[in-house]
Amino acid sequence: MNETYPTIDLYRRQIIILTTAKFTRSYTPFFQEHAKSFQFAPIIHNALIVMDEFDSTKQQVLDKAIDDALKIQADLIMLFEALHQGFKKMDEDVLPSQLRDCFTARKQFNVLKEEGKQLRSKFALRHLYKTEAVSLDSGFVIHTPQRQLISAGKPWHAYLDHHLKQVVLGQQARDDLHFQRMLPRVYTFLRRTTRFFRDRARDYQGLKNSEQSNFDDAMTIDDACHSIYNALGLSGEQIKVLLSLGHDYSSAQGIKSNYHAHSTHRFQQQGLSLFQMMNDYQHEFRTDIDASFFKVTPERYLLNLLNKANILGLSATATLPTVLDNYDLTYLREMLGPRMINGIEFLSAETQEELDFEGRYAKGNIQVNAEMANIGTSFASIFENRLKQNGLVIESTIIRQLDAALEKKANAVKNNEQEGGSGKDYFKQRYIALFDSFVVFLTDPMLTSFLGLQSLLPGKEQGGMDQEYLSVTFDRLKELLTQQFTEAADTKLKIISPRNGENVQSDLAEALAIPSHEDKRVYILSAYQTVGVGQNLQHVMNEFEREHAVNIAPKGANSYDLRHESVDLAGIYLGDVTHILTNTRQFRMDASGLRAIIEREYLFDTYEINVTTLNTFFTNLERGRWQAYPKNARSLYVSYSRTIIQALGRMNRAFNKMPCVRILASANVLGSITGNGIDLEETSFEYRRLLDYADEKAPTFEKTRSEAFKQNATLYTHRDLLFLKSHLQTNEQDAGYYRDLRLFVAKHPTASEEERIGNAVFKRRNDESGFQYLPAEKHETKYEVKPDTRDSGCFDFSKIGMEISAEASGLTIMCRYPGLKTHFEDLEIPTEWLPNELILNPVQYRNLYRGQIGEVAGQFIFEKEWRQKLQDFDDLANNELFDFQCQGEVAIDFKNWQGQPNKDTEKERQHVAQKLRHLQVNTGREWRVIIANVVAINKGKPTITIDGKILEISGLIDEQGKLVLTPEQKIQIGRFLHARPNDNSDD
Repeated sequence: MNETYPTIDLYRRQIIILTTAKFTRSYTPFFQEHAKSFQFAPIIHNALIVMDEFDSTKQQVLDKAIDDALKIQADLIMLFEALHQGFKKMDEDVLPSQLRDCFTARKQFNVLKEEGKQLRSKFALRHLYKTEAVSLDSGFVIHTPQRQLISAGKPWHAYLDHHLKQVVLGQQARDDLHFQRMLPRVYTFLRRTTRFFRDRARDYQGLKNSEQSNFDDAMTIDDACHSIYNALGLSGEQIKVLLSLGHDYSSAQGIKSNYHAHSTHRFQQQGLSLFQMMNDYQHEFRTDIDASFFKVTPERYLLNLLNKANILGLSATATLPTVLDNYDLTYLREMLGPRMINGIEFLSAETQEELDFEGRYAKGNIQVNAEMANIGTSFASIFENRLKQNGLVIESTIIRQLDAALEKKANAVKNNEQEGGSGKDYFKQRYIALFDSFVVFLTDPMLTSFLGLQSLLPGKEQGGMDQEYLSVTFDRLKELLTQQFTEAADTKLKIISPRNGENVQSDLAEALAIPSHEDKRVYILSAYQTVGVGQNLQHVMNEFEREHAVNIAPKGANSYDLRHESVDLAGIYLGDVTHILTNTRQFRMDASGLRAIIEREYLFDTYEINVTTLNTFFTNLERGRWQAYPKNARSLYVSYSRTIIQALGRMNRAFNKMPCVRILASANVLGSITGNGIDLEETSFEYRRLLDYADEKAPTFEKTRSEAFKQNATLYTHRDLLFLKSHLQTNEQDAGYYRDLRLFVAKHPTASEEERIGNAVFKRRNDESGFQYLPAEKHETKYEVKPDTRDSGCFDFSKIGMEISAEASGLTIMCRYPGLKTHFEDLEIPTEWLPNELILNPVQYRNLYRGQIGEVAGQFIFEKEWRQKLQDFDDLANNELFDFQCQGEVAIDFKNWQGQPNKDTEKERQHVAQKLRHLQVNTGREWRVIIANVVAINKGKPTITIDGKILEISGLIDEQGKLVLTPEQKIQIGRFLHARPNDNSDD
């Protein structure tokens, strides 16, 4: 019974072997109706998960995540309303007390409930949303961590039509409800709510499982979440959408570590939010805003597995630094710290010796020769290069016939732009390079087995690499060359392709048997993805090979090892590698479109492309424009190299080698492979020889990544601060973090990495929010950038216009005011910037540092000159509306503007008036406000505006640190403080 139905006793198995595709999905226990996900099942607890071809598993995990993001969706408004009604059920005491009590007893429950009410009112979420468009598919909005991606590049707007009792959604000018602000606000609410619900579900899961004795009946976290959402009244699809937001990473149970997981990889942490507007005649009065989320990246999936189990990843290319064909190892290292181990360090001496092919080749006098394939577009160039030295001349009539056949094939190809080139010439070059490898194979009798690889499989369809044409040309070349190279006659071309409708493995086995069974040399032609990965291509030696091959078995090899009887490939042709990135000529909300965005997000996360490149990509995507690959992105070159490394790995499977191994590579291969970031000692000797021959023409990437890091980190600080500022009056944790972040920045305008990551404020979060310092080149204490436009957070570090320094911040001037330098020192705020590893980025400097030191200086000067004690605002609702208050009647805001502020004065005045009204509503009484710039811009007099409620002071001190206000002006300010603006007394 157990042998027939092994899932009966699956939990007692010691070894379970399955495919990655199966593991990422689910299994159905024998005695249960519903399937269980391996990710959340008790079966993996404390297990060792061995992932073969580790880096290749990423694509399978990614495929499933994309598939889930496109399939699992629910109407956003209906989902929000369902959660709102669920909160109401909690309040109305209609749910089981065991469920209700674990929610309502938590302070966060009331915070989320109130936030939901505010969102429902602010964005009219209790009304039906309906688009003006008549088409069923009305468009989309995609939220990335950097910006919104919108269909046709036109923003979506919404307003409440009180007559229709309906929210009108479309691309009209009116946008009272700020639709595109609503989407991230509601998404953030959903994330917070699901995180809170998951925590409660985890508590319930622990309680439930403590009562279970049968391992099969254990409740998973998925089960617990389902149970809670179901009790609240959510539908099955709504529950799936909330679960797709993912399970947060946390440290594995039982492992003690002082390491604080942290990363700036915002795509990893936030993912993508997808919203598609869909009309249907069955819901004529509303438009579905179908929401789905790509939240669980392959890396987050691994981290979640590591909460319960250990993972051993095995692959020859597991450590290659590409985020396109491998997991983002930098992100995993940031999140795992010492828990991420490079297993190469634990290989035994015997294993390391066996992998030392260079040493074994040297002992056996094995030569590895690399060369470039022909780069011409005519057969004449092949014969000129390959046959001239042998005195063989091919008649011009034959060459013209061969060229004419090639031209005919090229004319059938559409003149499409491609990654490697365009149109006919690129097509002809690919053919000529391949035919050049045919000639090399046919004219070298020592090449008993030869492998030719390219990206596109040969096939019979029009426009591709024509299989029949390849076979005919091979036979024609063999016929021509046999006249001088008699060995060319005993050769065969075998094309291995699943397009032929046959089994690849059996075809390959048949091809590899040709040398020993038919005593003929064989050229195997296939694609990188078909044969270039994971295949063993050695074959049993024939008599000729036994006579000429050299045995390079490592010391101590077992004499019965079958590899003694086999020989490796004698040569290989490496054609161009294409489709490293997904083609994005025409974007659609499908798997290909989503993958294109995800790939660029990975490149942005690892600083391989900058803000400008990403924005250009998004704009072109919205408008349906073709775009080339980004330049100097390291992962593109490493992914390209990974394909070549894996292909060359097919050549080291036996103990016997032909005396000379030949590697023929196309010009594009030689120009695209790299050793940058790769531990070349872990690559094959063949790859190193090829790299030496290529002289590594690929870029070095360091400068590109350095510039991208500066721009991207600064942008993220900008977005972090926008998020924090939007919660300063509603969330105590965010308000406290923002306050402490400002103080840390003021105390550390330059810092060491240890100071940055070792402080308590940094450790409150794992996303480095606001802590994105920049490397201080040569420990500089100042630098210049071109400032952003429209407060976008996008700075140009290659240009100048804005100085970041102690002098430009006004600090040097402030320290000249009597007593202020000592006051700064007492608060541990440096009075000069000292050289260090790191320095503030432009947004930290402008939006945090200058404001904080201006606030400290302004308070000190004001309290000294007017002998009035300034107090903070205690009520969270009034937090950061203004800096201080005086006597409960006057709010005071200090500014640190250097030079003329780049602001619309009247607009700024109205903004202050709006905050003043907000303060008056919150407190229920009248207020006045003083806006004072610390370092004087000009000698302007204090000005009272807005019906006597705002007093504007253009400066307190001059560049020498002296008070610029006259005695009369000081009296005027004193009167304003005491609500006596018209009193002429000197009190």
